[in-house]
Amino acid sequence: MKIGFIGCGKMAAKMATVLHGLDDFELVACAARDENRAIEFKNAYHFKKAYASYEELVKDKDLDLIYISVVTKAHFETMKLCIDNHKNVVCEKPFTLNSVESKKIIDLAKKNKVFLSECMWTRFMPIKDEVLKIIKSGEIGKPYLYSANIGYAINMRARMQDSLGGGVLLDCGVYPLNFVLMYASAKVKSICANAILTPSGVDDEDFIHLKLNDDSDAIVINSMKSNIDCSAYIYGDNGYIKFDHVNHPYKIDVYSNDRPPKIIDTIENHPEHDGYEFQWFEFEECINKGMHESVSMPLKETQYVMELLDDIRKKANIKFSNEK
Repeated sequence: MKIGFIGCGKMAAKMATVLHGLDDFELVACAARDENRAIEFKNAYHFKKAYASYEELVKDKDLDLIYISVVTKAHFETMKLCIDNHKNVVCEKPFTLNSVESKKIIDLAKKNKVFLSECMWTRFMPIKDEVLKIIKSGEIGKPYLYSANIGYAINMRARMQDSLGGGVLLDCGVYPLNFVLMYASAKVKSICANAILTPSGVDDEDFIHLKLNDDSDAIVINSMKSNIDCSAYIYGDNGYIKFDHVNHPYKIDVYSNDRPPKIIDTIENHPEHDGYEFQWFEFEECINKGMHESVSMPLKETQYVMELLDDIRKKANIKFSNEK
């Protein structure tokens, strides 16, 4: 599969390294607004061509799929450019700034009959299915509480303070939210959310309580002030599951309901490319089958996540500079 990149930043570098190490994927072209940056990226990560504009890249007939990793506020227009030119597209999280943008871009992709997916890589990891089997087996009983935290010392980075699309919720908070939705069997019934805002108006910290339709609860904490414990838990009435990291789990332990709890099962997770590879395997398979969305992260779920993010921002009074 021949891949084009729009955006030549840190995430693009990480993804190019992954794809270069996989069979069946060819890094054909990359594009940045700065021609020198595009050329440097091409040479560093084994691309064949470099473009000084996104418009040039989307006209390249050699590409099977375009990967987008530009800043969040540019996701919508960049995806639209690709889809208008009938290109298959995958885009980094968060998918768009809000659910209005996401619905428009999903509808456009369906109209033009191109493949579209959000790169929510945790949704594609095989370990997800192993955990779901444990939950379904009843080993920990009925889940009643999901707990997930994420936090990095990144609040001084320009993108995080951008009043149009910055803040920790969209940049990092999508991971704990997707964690809850991946493993809970019920939809969200109600949301209680509070945020501490920075002088630029973006959220520095989020404190979120979700009540689900099966009367289970989820507690999520996001922070960009400092590095915090990024572990996650699923608590059942007969035991619990601990993830050593919410979006990058290397070890998952299952605990009994004894006092003190005992580890009764352990899952080790050490994929060759840190787990980023699995989304690409699925993208390739879906496109080869003529499908227009992924199985692990269907467009309906992406839209649902974007709507929840809007609701959380509303509850926590997180507003972008273009919103009233």
